Amino acid sequence: MKYLTKIIGAGAVLTFIGMGAITVVKAPVSSSNNIITASDGSIAKANLIKAGLSQSLSPAEGFEEFGKAEGDRSFHSDMLYGEIVLSYGPVEDPRPVFLLANSYIVSNQQKYGIAFFEKLLKRYENHFSADVKANYLAAYAILRATYADNVFLLNRIGWVNDTFDILEEASVLSGGANPLVKWASGLIYAQVPWFFGKEEEALRELTWLADHPKTEPEPGFYREVYHHLAKIYENSGDEEKARNFLIKSGYKDYVPQTLIMGWFSSSKETGLLFSPTPWIEEVVPGKVFAVRGFGFSELHFIVSEDGQELISIDAGTQPFSMEAGYEYLLENFPNLPPLTTAFFTHAHWDHIGGHSFLKTLNSEITFYGRENYHGTVDRALRNHTYEQFRSESYSHDWINSYHPDRAISERTSVQIGGTEFELIPVTGGETEDAMLINMPAEQVVFVGDVLMPFYGEPWVEEGFIPEAIDTMDAIIAVKPKHILHGHYGINVLYNSAEVIIAYRNAYSWLVEEATRHLEAGYSVKDIVRLNLIPPSLRNNPEAIIGFQAPRNHIIARLGDHMLGIWQEGITGKEPSGLDNLTSIEYGRLLELYLGLSVDDVEGALRAIIDGGDNELALKLAVAAEGRYEENAGIILLKEEAADRARGALQFFDPFGFVTYTEMIEKNMPQITVE
Repeated sequence: MKYLTKIIGAGAVLTFIGMGAITVVKAPVSSSNNIITASDGSIAKANLIKAGLSQSLSPAEGFEEFGKAEGDRSFHSDMLYGEIVLSYGPVEDPRPVFLLANSYIVSNQQKYGIAFFEKLLKRYENHFSADVKANYLAAYAILRATYADNVFLLNRIGWVNDTFDILEEASVLSGGANPLVKWASGLIYAQVPWFFGKEEEALRELTWLADHPKTEPEPGFYREVYHHLAKIYENSGDEEKARNFLIKSGYKDYVPQTLIMGWFSSSKETGLLFSPTPWIEEVVPGKVFAVRGFGFSELHFIVSEDGQELISIDAGTQPFSMEAGYEYLLENFPNLPPLTTAFFTHAHWDHIGGHSFLKTLNSEITFYGRENYHGTVDRALRNHTYEQFRSESYSHDWINSYHPDRAISERTSVQIGGTEFELIPVTGGETEDAMLINMPAEQVVFVGDVLMPFYGEPWVEEGFIPEAIDTMDAIIAVKPKHILHGHYGINVLYNSAEVIIAYRNAYSWLVEEATRHLEAGYSVKDIVRLNLIPPSLRNNPEAIIGFQAPRNHIIARLGDHMLGIWQEGITGKEPSGLDNLTSIEYGRLLELYLGLSVDDVEGALRAIIDGGDNELALKLAVAAEGRYEENAGIILLKEEAADRARGALQFFDPFGFVTYTEMIEKNMPQITVE
């Protein structure tokens, strides 16, 4: 990674994740729908623009130069989306703010980000609460820090000192206790040259974060805190502390060239994990437990009303991960009753993979699942080449023996140990065999993966897109207090009925508009580049992240279902499926036809990465790696391109994350938290 080797380098990248632990300190402003407005209500009104065949939300007045890729800007849909939705004024939720900062940094477009944040801070200076402004300033400071080595040398020291002033202002505004401000300050101070005299401040801020794990917004966010503490102690000669913090960070033989702040971790031994460290959430004290960090999916357990039975929701990813999660639960709650029942939300491999372990606990255990599970299991039996996804020891035997003892085909009520369960079959969403598991007395509903943003594995034909609207209505109808999804990240995105209602409306709009474009001859890529944003998001910022995560996947699923094996696109010049070009042909192009040397290719790759076209750089690097014998420099640039690509999607896309991780054959282990 190109750390801050001059004054401050441009290599650092962050991704922000769920923010349930942050308490917002309100200033004398009013808040409606999570949009902060001044007392006179003055805030930008919604602007619409013709995007293809749609009327899509466009930047607020005064921000017209943002939200589109023109000139030297590479196309990044998440960045352009973030500019538009955030141009309408400050939002309390810091996730979209830091995600937008991440998009700028990973694509080397900080100069646009700096201009955008400066305009936001000036335009809405009277609309911020103190703590919300501190969040914006922290993100703005990170953009400035990662852009500093592009500043003219004679101006660079002043630029850096001004960035320090911004961090200090953020600290004062937030009362010195905002972990986001401390995080930004600690990482920046730790990476500036010694002559700025920031070593003690870096150590103080990072140590405070390490000593206060409960301030961590989400598990995994402090990975880089531990990493930089390890570097500080290494530089000071304290090898033991350096080694301990490096172990905590999860980094071993490889440190990514982007900051990995999301929750995903991946290795051949464990496969892809949706939580960076093991932990338990007591959703309903003494009754409902969520066990995280064991396998790809969530593990949920319920203690029956009479206290005599333990019920499992799904069976995890692998027998070994299910066993480890169950044992971890008992270590923390040793007096739980024996397991008697398991309900299955659907028959995807990562939800039934540990069912054989459950039978070792109780050979008489009763499995409840949908009657039409066979198609889901059959699709999961497809072989994968990605060992860091399912794990190198993955076996189809873990899933092909699954079958429910009680096959559910209609709405059914069941009582287990005095606890009532409503089993609600649904189709819309990820698979045809989905089942909602509702506990009406506790107002808890387990929904599995019906809102998984990818609507099925990207390698198989899955997903029920229009029907998902009915499934969301079914969730809303049970009036839940707790909505528990099959993966931790989905819990963060869709954590309440109110959020699902707002998301449902945005989802419905996108399905209708994407369908119209597909019928009119637009390809999936054409539609993605339109940057379609429903006007309803203007007044429902609580759905900003929930819509951003699946937007391109919804379009792709609809295209997959509606289009043929060729997709001509609106230009007709790039028909997908027409040719059989691979990295081999592109490698021949580089050397045989363009006459490029290794040095030429490396120079081109460097320029492409600096220009923000990470996927293009990765595709070119893969082609060159297979063509040129002396390719060590090409491989390093390939790793950087893949790191930046996975850094851009580490919050939203586990499939993309593990694919890029597998392409460069680098593990991303879990962090260690005491």
